Amino acid sequence: MANLKKYIPEGTKDILFQECTSKVKIENLIRNVYINYGYHEIISPTLEFYDVFNMHNQPIPQEQMYKLFDNRGRILVLRSDMTTPIARIAATKIKPEMYPLKLCYSQNIFRINEVLNGKLSEFTQSGIEIIGVDSIRGDIEAIITGIEALNKIGLKNFKIEIGDSQFFRQLTEDLPLNIEEKENIRILIQNKNISGLREFLNNNGKVIDKNTLEILQRIPELFGGKEVITETRELLGKSYGVKALENIERVYEIMEKLGFSKYISIDLGMVQNLNYYSGLIFRGYCMDAGDSILSGGRYDKLIENFGEKLPATGLAINVDTVLEALKIQETVFEDKKIEKIIHCNFDDLHKAYSLLKNLNEKGIKAEVSLMKKEEETIKYAEKINSKFVINVSEQTEIKFEDNKWIKYHEKNS
Repeated sequence: MANLKKYIPEGTKDILFQECTSKVKIENLIRNVYINYGYHEIISPTLEFYDVFNMHNQPIPQEQMYKLFDNRGRILVLRSDMTTPIARIAATKIKPEMYPLKLCYSQNIFRINEVLNGKLSEFTQSGIEIIGVDSIRGDIEAIITGIEALNKIGLKNFKIEIGDSQFFRQLTEDLPLNIEEKENIRILIQNKNISGLREFLNNNGKVIDKNTLEILQRIPELFGGKEVITETRELLGKSYGVKALENIERVYEIMEKLGFSKYISIDLGMVQNLNYYSGLIFRGYCMDAGDSILSGGRYDKLIENFGEKLPATGLAINVDTVLEALKIQETVFEDKKIEKIIHCNFDDLHKAYSLLKNLNEKGIKAEVSLMKKEEETIKYAEKINSKFVINVSEQTEIKFEDNKWIKYHEKNS
């Protein structure tokens, strides 16, 4: 067996230096938006019992979960999403009188992906959950918070698509088709496979009324701006899906009033995870990202799995995908450069660290050199592009001026 100690597993990555600085700053900027909007922070364990995720409406297939056994033989998993653990916490750890409650988090998620598909198996989600609010107000707040967070980090060219799981469900619930056939229709719509959808529907056209057949055929094409609502309403008449359409329209109208309609598009073909979502669904995309940057929606039935009936909605931002998009957009979160390097003899280390503290308190970024010789410290300063060395033992300052290092015997730090 090959020795893999110099390698990391597929789907993982080491994050170094500037990239690490950028990622941490992105997380902090997003976190500040959440905090300013009144969200309370929460941290769940990396390890959960498999039973937490083993439910019929879990959106992550168990094949994508990292599983292991504890010392008592119980199956554990590395958390494959954050919403389900928060649902567990909401039902078991939080008193009923505390609701409605707004929670936020930034934690790593673990999912097994196919080898060489380019997706990370460990990635960071920064998200919010609004628990105990059953009205569309919660969904609107989630979308607004997501837009504000993406704007705060400087992301450009992004759109949040909104749909409603009830639209497809209401449209198909009375069709004389079995569960498998309805699932085939859902998958074809999800994949925007228009030709495949038409072929399937034509083969079953005898049992589907003409109006519903036309609407189903058109669903993959029903995406865009506000005009989609008008177009769909004409198709529906007094048919199914009217309530779902009203919800989408109300969200869009609020976004227009806020000046956020440029960030919103409507997609009635959003039919992912219908057993999980119970109402509005949202998914964010960016021209410079290869995967979705944001996803969420209403999940009023999820918390029931843990013994409490609580409505909820939320969303999560994929920090790693956003980071890649910002790189392409050349948005850089630079760390503050080291302005001064402090050199000293060993016996004067206490003086060096006292000076370091003093400089930091003044907002000057500095560091104590770990080199023994002054010339080694100067070489280090050149390497990190710092142009100022202080020798506390000699009480001198060495500055890089006119393409050379010049020593001054006055201390003006």
